Amino acid sequence: MSKLTRIAAAVVSLSCLSTWAQGPPALDTFHSPDRAFQFVYPETYELLVGESILKATQGRHATLPVCDFSTALACVIYPLESESETKLEAAGFSVDTVLGVKTEAECVAFGDEQARSRGMQSPVSSLSIRSRLFRHASATKKSPGHLQTADFYRIFAEQKCYELQIAVSISDDPVLQKVSTSNPLPDARASSARESLKLILSSVTFGKE
Repeated sequence: MSKLTRIAAAVVSLSCLSTWAQGPPALDTFHSPDRAFQFVYPETYELLVGESILKATQGRHATLPVCDFSTALACVIYPLESESETKLEAAGFSVDTVLGVKTEAECVAFGDEQARSRGMQSPVSSLSIRSRLFRHASATKKSPGHLQTADFYRIFAEQKCYELQIAVSISDDPVLQKVSTSNPLPDARASSARESLKLILSSVTFGKE
């Protein structure tokens, strides 16, 4: 599948997303400075690159940031609406390279220090996204009053190990103490945010694809 075909398919998918706005959103494309990867995202989502990842406000609380300023090459923040009737605090999609990993086997095994530090809680599995095979793992973080679920997608491309992440943070309460692996986000807005970020994930292409 050509790069234009992949992006066109992603545009169609993203254009169907209208859960928080009337009609399909206008889209933009991010190209990494070295042109190694790109992705499509709605213009109303906040794109963070460089120092803005550190300086920008990532949602309502910074307790569990959805983008890691120390590793992320680019980050897209899901827009938040009213605080009423939702536990969603922040949601984001990010891309980074895993430093020190030189081979595909090491990359997709999640055996490096960066992966271990995140406390992966699910078995690593394979996942095909638009004819590209990714290795997927997930993790859950907690702090008093807050809960975050994160999905990590690894792929070796352009002789680099890339990690794509979708993280969603919600307010925690006693009802949420037992996190379900099948539905870790018991909040409609949080689930919607994660699904919309998955559409951005599906639009990612590498090199000359």
